[in-house]
Amino acid sequence: MNNIANITQHILAYAEGEKMELSVIVDALYGQLCEMANLQLNKLNPGSISPNELVHEVYLKFSKSLSINAQGRMHFLAIAATAMRQLIIDQLKGMKRDKRGGHLFATTLSDTKLPVEDNAIEIMAVNQAIAKLKTLEPKLASTVECRYFAGYTEQETADALGVNVRTIRRYWKRAKQWLKLELDND
Repeated sequence: MNNIANITQHILAYAEGEKMELSVIVDALYGQLCEMANLQLNKLNPGSISPNELVHEVYLKFSKSLSINAQGRMHFLAIAATAMRQLIIDQLKGMKRDKRGGHLFATTLSDTKLPVEDNAIEIMAVNQAIAKLKTLEPKLASTVECRYFAGYTEQETADALGVNVRTIRRYWKRAKQWLKLELDND
């Protein structure tokens, strides 16, 4: 319990501008950050980055930003999960660009064609839907980010967003319904 309180102190100090605290926070939460990165990579499947590399990219992104206003460990992890998703989406967009060979198709030296699973279009559609939801209902979008992308339980999501579990259940149900309608219309 003392370790969690200690991490919270470091997070609050970092939010107040103590940039050196970021390395202490990431070091203390590295295992959890790698688990979250692995979860996101399994869901989004970009293929060319490892969970460790994604955590390092998040660290670099946070070190360049002016401030991360996290209120505690769970909130910091939720913000990190969002940053991971953004980095993965940026990587997918980069892979699709013509200058990166996005217009080229995978080929082999044999005559048989191998199926190449490409879910980048669906991932970007989900990302756009979540961005739209964030403008309409920010709490619902935050719930999706915590539950789906960070892999939080209902209780962890409630703690991160500062609401009770019943509210999270309502948010989660509404968010799933809204996203289904939005994605079905596309």
